[in-house]
Amino acid sequence: MALRPDPDHPRSRGYACVKGTGYGAVHHHPDRALTPKMRDGAGAFRDVSWDEALQGVGGRLQAILTAHGADAVGLYLGNAVVHSLGTILGGSALQHALKTRKVYSALTLDNAPMFVVTEACLGNPMLTFVADYERSDLLVLIGTDPLVSQPSQAQSHPTGVKEIAARARAGQLVVVDPRPSATAKKASQHLRPRPGTDAALLAFLVREVLHRRPPDDPLLDPADVAALGAALARWDLGTAAVATGLSAEALGDLADRLLGAERPLVWSGLGVLLGPDGTVGYWLTLALQAVLGGLDREGGWLHHRGAVDLPGLTKHLGVPGSDPDNRSRIGDFPAVLGTLAAATMADDILTDGPDRLRALVVIGGNPARSLPDTPKAKRALEALDLLVCVDLFVNETGALADVVLPATTWLERQDVDLHMAPQRRTRHLQYTPAVVAPRGEAREDFDICSDLSRAVGRSPFGSWPTARGLQLLGGPTGLAKWAVRLLAPFSWRALRKAERGLGVEGGIAGALRGLGTDLEGGRLKLAVPEFVAALHAGVGPATRPSDEPGWLQLVTSVRPIASMNTWIEPALTDAVARLHPDDAAALGLQADAEVRLSRRDGVALTIPWTTDSEQAPGTVVVPWSNTLVTGDRLERFTGQPRSNSEWVRAAAAVRPG
Repeated sequence: MALRPDPDHPRSRGYACVKGTGYGAVHHHPDRALTPKMRDGAGAFRDVSWDEALQGVGGRLQAILTAHGADAVGLYLGNAVVHSLGTILGGSALQHALKTRKVYSALTLDNAPMFVVTEACLGNPMLTFVADYERSDLLVLIGTDPLVSQPSQAQSHPTGVKEIAARARAGQLVVVDPRPSATAKKASQHLRPRPGTDAALLAFLVREVLHRRPPDDPLLDPADVAALGAALARWDLGTAAVATGLSAEALGDLADRLLGAERPLVWSGLGVLLGPDGTVGYWLTLALQAVLGGLDREGGWLHHRGAVDLPGLTKHLGVPGSDPDNRSRIGDFPAVLGTLAAATMADDILTDGPDRLRALVVIGGNPARSLPDTPKAKRALEALDLLVCVDLFVNETGALADVVLPATTWLERQDVDLHMAPQRRTRHLQYTPAVVAPRGEAREDFDICSDLSRAVGRSPFGSWPTARGLQLLGGPTGLAKWAVRLLAPFSWRALRKAERGLGVEGGIAGALRGLGTDLEGGRLKLAVPEFVAALHAGVGPATRPSDEPGWLQLVTSVRPIASMNTWIEPALTDAVARLHPDDAAALGLQADAEVRLSRRDGVALTIPWTTDSEQAPGTVVVPWSNTLVTGDRLERFTGQPRSNSEWVRAAAAVRPG
């Protein structure tokens, strides 16, 4: 099977990332799970029928629910879930059938702060933005490497990567990153702060803009802006220089350039979100763009609600960004978009108590690899009374499971992408039919979750009328059909007939300014008391554990685009630690040996290493490895792991014998 981008598609115009064009290999992979698998008495997997698998899982879940209650059973929703409306609805159907609060998700491992901030500042977690690189005259990227990782903000427009490169050629690209990333190497200016000091840098920039050019924008409340300025009063040039390690001259020049630009665009990424202050860092990024006057304007952050009003649906359904009434058993962190902090899941399993997590259904995820503290995560998954995986492959988590249920790929199912539409720079919606028949006995996630609900003796969604009503509508696609009929400016029939989807005429800038935020008065709230308090309490990385040699700051949020999913090679290749040559020499590392990296609690990882003369001294980069990421120090608002800037101790590995 060959997959190629469509040059005539109005959205992609012939552009596709490597994950899309390489998906044929995933679909046809010889290791795909194509039949249900269940452990036999000796602990080995055997192929079974769907009836046997469902009856076995249903009976064991019933027993656990009866003995220990609903919160002894949980779900883990992986990254694959968000890309399918049917999978989202299937997870909801199973959760409500089980009546459990214990729903964990991959969302809480990387970008939960975004939704917490947009809710606090705009009143709705789905009032999100896309970046208008093309019309910006100064692009400042903080902790993101879009020329390599091609995140959704670049993929959402076919020329996104080219537009970033164009800003570089025009001398209008500034990259703030401790690493010499591919994007940084193309930048007209590269600032290299100490890891984990993004919040300090952003606090200074917001303060400087407010001090030198107070904003006059109807989206902003003058009293709120004044309160924000007072909260940032201490973050002057000298304080920021000491905190970030950047020179006062470099900081002042960046402020001058932002204030001198007509259409500045400041955008932060996973480097900030996965640092010690993910929520505060994203809040200050939004605040900076707001006080520069670049919210919902050309060349800045653009906003639209999609062809179907997703923020309106979210508000109608009452889905909170941060839910103070639904909190994790361990750590007491509020749920984000209805899902608990996944970084606490291992401790929920391993910590005794009447509502300890004892059974888990994993849908489209790999927590054995994705959770912080990989050794603990695997111990926890092994300690479960029941582990069920719904996936394409028997991954690292599936290898520990009692039952693996084979799911279809996106090529084998119909879908409507209404839930992803606001992430694009066009108001476009598309219905896509299945293009091939399911391989083997693979079933759609929604059907699997519904069948599991019935196997436990419950109705999907915990409600027979709801389940029956959705069935009569035609399942997830029928629900999308209903939403389009009520909320879209075109008919369902027209959408079905349009091979390349349908768009809504006109640009997308102005929706926020026309409709306002979902807060009272329709304005933004920037001086959010909780965020201000966190800033006053202290931001930045933890202090170095001791003056002894070998302590380095860890950076893990680095990954090539082909490794974004563990389904796609070379995702399973061994990690290699990257160190500055001076650090390698000080450690006495030998070229043919390995390096041992240890956390403060003694958990260690021994891996090959290489040097990078452009890397910041005092840091070690281990791409997307969670062994060294602790689950004990979590981001204060979301319980998200701090994957960047934590301290590890490096030493030459002792050779056996």
